[in-house]
Amino acid sequence: MNIKIKSILAGAVLGAVIYHVAAFFILGYTAAIVLPGSIANWAAENSARFPVMFMWDLLVVQLLGIGILSALATYLMSRTKSFDWLYLAIGFLSADIILSLASLLALPSLKYVSVADFIGWSPHFIVVFLCVFISARLGSKKPTV
Repeated sequence: MNIKIKSILAGAVLGAVIYHVAAFFILGYTAAIVLPGSIANWAAENSARFPVMFMWDLLVVQLLGIGILSALATYLMSRTKSFDWLYLAIGFLSADIILSLASLLALPSLKYVSVADFIGWSPHFIVVFLCVFISARLGSKKPTV
């Protein structure tokens, strides 16, 4: 089997496992970390609620909840096995996107889906994309060009 196909399959399996571990065990705890009142008051006074909440979700909820875990897993997989880092990251991200959209578009909640739901998922995709691609490249055994 081709190394690129192996890398994509390994990344997809790793992405699915990390997605489920984070979704069922970790993200609930990081989402419970409350934005400090002083920052929330400042954001309300300066009409900056959306950017502040976006950055809070990006840096606190998603980075702590799934970003660090996906970065560590991808780095270790890339470091210990001889996978192509780019295809490993593509497989990981593909599985994460498919599972995220499948959970968002599940039949019981489909009638409540709006454009805001997709915008609300953007911090998740940004964090996973950056963490996975950077850690896969750093863990790669190939010398940098």
